[in-house]
Amino acid sequence: MKIIYTRGNRTETLASLATLRKILNRFVAHRVFYEISSRNKRGHEFFSTKNVFVVGLIEVTNFEHLKILFFDANSQSHSIEILNPQTMRIYDEMPGRGFAVSFISGDADGVETRCYIRDEGEESGAVHERTALEKITLPQLFEYLEEITAAEPASKKLPR
Repeated sequence: MKIIYTRGNRTETLASLATLRKILNRFVAHRVFYEISSRNKRGHEFFSTKNVFVVGLIEVTNFEHLKILFFDANSQSHSIEILNPQTMRIYDEMPGRGFAVSFISGDADGVETRCYIRDEGEESGAVHERTALEKITLPQLFEYLEEITAAEPASKKLPR
C-alpha cells in the first residue's frame, strides 16, 4: 500500500503493519466522521454513505490480504471494513484542525472506492473504561462479580 502525506506532498510505501496501527490508533476513543463512496472514472457516483461514531477498537491484519476494521464503541453490530486498499492518503496539513485519512481502491474497469475518515474530537472516558473491562480475563471478571455481589447485601440494610 502506498501512503501519501498531504503536508510536504510526499509519498512512501507502507513500512509495516505496526506503522499503520500507530497511524490509525489516533482515532481510538475519538468521534469520527466517515464517508464511503464508489464512482467510475467519469466521476459518476454509484453510492455514498456517511455517518459519525466513536471508534472503540481498530484491527489491522494481513493474512491473504490487508484488512482494516474500525469498530463502533457504542454498537457492536456497526463497523467499517476496508479490504486491500491500494493507497492511503493522510490529511495532516492543518495541525489542530482534525486528522483525516482516506483509503482508495480501484479496479481494471476504472471503478474507484474511497473511505474517508476524519477525527471529530475525543470522546469521554467511558470508551476507555469499556475497552479496559473487555480485556480482563474470565477469572478476574468472576472475582469482580463476587466482590460486588458480596458487598451488596450489607449495604442494603437500612437502619431501624
